Amino acid sequence: WLSRASSWAKFTATAALGVIHNGQIKHGFDLLQPYLPLDNTSSSPFSEGGAFFALGLIHACHGTEKVTSYLQDALVTYQGQNAEILQHGACLGLGAAGMGSGSEEMSRALMNVLYSDSAVSGEAAALALGMVMMGSRHEATVRDMLVYAKETEHEKIIRALSLGIGLVMFGRKQEADALIERLLEEKDALLRLGAVHAITMAYCGTGDNAAIRRLLHLAVSDVKDDVRRAAVTGLGFILLRSPEQVPRMVELLSESFNPHVRVGSALALGIACAGTGSPAAVAILEPMLKDAVDFVVEGASIALAFILMQQNEAYEPKVAEVRRRYAEIIETKNAEVVSKFGAAMSQGIIDAGGRNVTIGLTTAAGQLSAPACGGMLLFTQFWSWFPLGHFLALALRPTALIAVNGGLRAPVLEATCSARKQLFAYPAKVEQAVVQAPTKIATAILSTTAKVKRSAAASGKSAGEETAPAGVAAEASEKDDEEEGSGMDVDESGSKKSASAATGKKAVAVDAPFGVGNMTRLLPYQEKYMKWPSGSRYVPVKGGRVTGGVTVVRDTRAGEAEELIPSALADSEDEAAAAAQDAAGASATGGEEAAVPEAFEYPFGSEQA
Repeated sequence: WLSRASSWAKFTATAALGVIHNGQIKHGFDLLQPYLPLDNTSSSPFSEGGAFFALGLIHACHGTEKVTSYLQDALVTYQGQNAEILQHGACLGLGAAGMGSGSEEMSRALMNVLYSDSAVSGEAAALALGMVMMGSRHEATVRDMLVYAKETEHEKIIRALSLGIGLVMFGRKQEADALIERLLEEKDALLRLGAVHAITMAYCGTGDNAAIRRLLHLAVSDVKDDVRRAAVTGLGFILLRSPEQVPRMVELLSESFNPHVRVGSALALGIACAGTGSPAAVAILEPMLKDAVDFVVEGASIALAFILMQQNEAYEPKVAEVRRRYAEIIETKNAEVVSKFGAAMSQGIIDAGGRNVTIGLTTAAGQLSAPACGGMLLFTQFWSWFPLGHFLALALRPTALIAVNGGLRAPVLEATCSARKQLFAYPAKVEQAVVQAPTKIATAILSTTAKVKRSAAASGKSAGEETAPAGVAAEASEKDDEEEGSGMDVDESGSKKSASAATGKKAVAVDAPFGVGNMTRLLPYQEKYMKWPSGSRYVPVKGGRVTGGVTVVRDTRAGEAEELIPSALADSEDEAAAAAQDAAGASATGGEEAAVPEAFEYPFGSEQA
């Protein structure tokens, strides 16, 4: 498929490899070797720029010195006609890999690209600068970004700088108020947009009433549609810990005459209610799928995908209908391209990670996840630049029971779920309609042919009367067949009753508790039905209910051999070397561990110490 793509579509398709292999930090360079430039020579700038971006997504928030140095060198090495495309990918990759690191070395490298005043590379450098300095409230960086935003004439760069400023103020709350007031007084609408992003990120997840009032005021009073849309969208970030409040708050905004406000309310619902299957949110978004404005349909499609992630028909009956609607939008020939883009993206979101991940802007303990919140804010900018949609990968978290022992290995164990298994089953795939073969068109009968048939019927009337008894016999046989058919219906209904009775017996069996094994799917709304079985060999180190994500367990039978789940990945060289070293140590000691030394007192403060 990459060979058929061109221009920025090839860039985005190559960058998608970073989403697919996100977290494979040991094999990042090996996976992208066919797409990265060879010997510092560029032959396909769009594919190679996308590979730089993919490398950053693979190492998102875990960029090693090797990766960050490689991407920083790329910013300097590649110059010439296609340099801005390669620099665009390298900047986005560097921002993703170094997100939240606060590295001044990366900051200087990105500033050099920003000051080149190229719209393509400068936009990516401004976004990456905000990612690297995310949450730091670095005054010198914010000052330089504001100064350059007023000097440059490129709208792309100003827009990216406003977003970057918002990322730098992540989680700073009242510390960002002075900057917010300053930006709100600017005449440039894009700088006021920076104030909205600063409010959104500074008060993300706090539910602060003052921040909500300020965003609502901007949503109805600002003269710029971009500012109004971002203000309504920001409500979803601030209230992400109280998703039940959002449908009531944006219900009237979803019916606004301004389509930008409507799409903002849709995204706010999707962000706050992601993965909850909220009926109130679905009821607001469903009519918006038939909106007359294409980008409102796009936003509603994506928001519904967020909300209905991992939901099936047993838990939320609207799932199948929404999935069919996506297919209809994509297959409709005269549908708007923007609507098709939103439906196609929504199909990928609702089935993200093989339906084994969900949107997680907070951790299992309820703390805000900075990379997830930053990634979601960057994702919402697909409005102006579609490759930024890949940042949604930073907001995804696995929904599985991942229990590890003291050696960080996964033992074989089971937890118990007391609810019906069908509630948590994978949603059924949408069945495509079978295209039937064209039927044969009836042959036209001429009027002369009809006259000949009527005359033949009149001449054969007497013959028809002689054969009447046969016709009567035929009618009698048809009645017998109907009676037999009615008798079969009665028998069939009786068999259906017996089948339903049998089905009822099976339903009772399905309602019984079932086991959820380690490293298997565990949905967020399934956690309240989960418990650790009594007498289990493994118990959590931190007591409490069963939760998704990584749980460290303690072995209550330490003397017995453990059964571990084998890894699906090939052992790395380090792991193989460690295993060989363990084997050599075991053979040297005769297969037995060294004895624990006896207790003693250390002579602190004496000359012997």
